[in-house]
Amino acid sequence: DEFQHLLLSSTVGVPNSQIRQLLSEKGVLDGTEQDFIDATKQYNVNEAYLLAHALLETGHGTSQLASGVEVGENSNGNPVLVTSSNKNNLRNIKRVYNMFGINAVDSNPLRGGAIHAYNQGWDTPRKAIFGGAKFISERYIHNSNNQDTLYKMRWNPANPGFPQYATDMGWAAKQVSHIKSVY
Repeated sequence: DEFQHLLLSSTVGVPNSQIRQLLSEKGVLDGTEQDFIDATKQYNVNEAYLLAHALLETGHGTSQLASGVEVGENSNGNPVLVTSSNKNNLRNIKRVYNMFGINAVDSNPLRGGAIHAYNQGWDTPRKAIFGGAKFISERYIHNSNNQDTLYKMRWNPANPGFPQYATDMGWAAKQVSHIKSVY
């Protein structure tokens, strides 16, 4: 599909009202349209893509990582997920958010994604949107490999397999329907 090869390296001027409509009733993403607009402008990322990516990774704004996960530091200063049994022994407990599944590794996506968000200080949905846009922009879209399409982010023909955004074979294709709806 041609949308897998859509250039992701600049904003396309999707109106706030259209983004608001797309995010309406999408859990924690509902009402974050200005955050997406601001983040895409700051980091030169196509907002249709960024929205599609967030919708996919958060299960339309309803995933646990998107809704917020409590993380705190143990006695060694290492971040750990908060549980009822360890909560009283942790310090600097914060609810953190991760809208793009960054570091949500296959072996333990909740732990990996939440600890990454904690280490980055993503303690509001806005910070998670900006942080994710910055990460994607710097590590992929505007990196030395110019991974500026979904196809290149997934497969990276210039250096196959690294850096690779997702292990899911259909990752790029799964975002196309959301991108089409924005366009």
